[in-house]
Amino acid sequence: MACNKIISLILIICLVLSITGCSTLDMMVGLKEKNNPDMADLGDLSDFEIVEDDLGGEVAEEPVIETVTVNTEESKKTDILAYYEDENGFVVPVNTQIPWEEGIAKATLRSMVIGSETEKRIAQSNLHGVLPEGTEIRGMSIKDGLCRVDFSKNILNTSTYEQEENMISAITYTLTEFPTINKVELLVEGQALDSLSKGYAINTAFERENINLYGSADGVNYTVYYKAPDTEVAGHYVPITFSANKVNNPAVTVVEKLFNGPPSDTELKNNIPVGVNLRGVEVKGDKAVVNLGVEAVNLSEEEFTDMDAIVVLCLEQFDIADVEYNIEGLSFQEAGLNFEDNGVMPAFNQY
Repeated sequence: MACNKIISLILIICLVLSITGCSTLDMMVGLKEKNNPDMADLGDLSDFEIVEDDLGGEVAEEPVIETVTVNTEESKKTDILAYYEDENGFVVPVNTQIPWEEGIAKATLRSMVIGSETEKRIAQSNLHGVLPEGTEIRGMSIKDGLCRVDFSKNILNTSTYEQEENMISAITYTLTEFPTINKVELLVEGQALDSLSKGYAINTAFERENINLYGSADGVNYTVYYKAPDTEVAGHYVPITFSANKVNNPAVTVVEKLFNGPPSDTELKNNIPVGVNLRGVEVKGDKAVVNLGVEAVNLSEEEFTDMDAIVVLCLEQFDIADVEYNIEGLSFQEAGLNFEDNGVMPAFNQY
């Protein structure tokens, strides 16, 4: 009897295990089918690329992909040199960038219009545009070095004769920065006028000459750069044109005029330390040797850097690439000054 009970218990246990095993197998098969759909269901994955991963037995981390947003407008900038007016009424060259476009000469002129995006940015440095607000460039043609520009009637909205003079000077200097332009003619609404609204004559072609003129337009004229004083922003370089009856060597004359100082009725300075005198200048090809007086032995390196920057700037117009300094005929090293030569080439008025 006891034996029959044991046999019955064994049979019941086997039956339970058999049923459980089948259920477990069915569950495992179901999970596998969910994770591995039929190939017919892979149509939704056609946009993905199959990549073979070589994990080397280790768990691979997903790569971190850094994305950079590129502003198309900012990636297409071009450098220009345009002329603006400062708070003292001087016409000032400015290096800046504007969005590149076909007809970059017209775009450069538009950057000089009061109220334009470029002009508003530069105005933060106490410089402002020379073309009246709303002025448009209706057309431009260039032939045999002559650039003819047609402006809208807003160009006549000037306040003074001096403003018109500066405007014409700035337009002329800006356009003649382009190598294909030597002269500039102005039209207003397609018409050739004798003069602007305040009387400045525009019945002739303009050439690059006499920017910020001190003295007579006749004779031999030459340009010297001086520095406007710092205000809330760094001071800018200002070109001043002087006249003379005769100039033997323009490069020598410019350096001499620089050391003599700016016009007394301006706030400009020459960045030459007080007490430092010029003994002479000698030009040898593309090199200038500037001989200073004995007082220069007291120069600090900062004073020398400021002085060198403006001397180099004044001589760039003569394609002089190298400036050497002496003190009473001795090199700086022989005079005990061991300043580092950084090859100063100032990128002036960069805004």
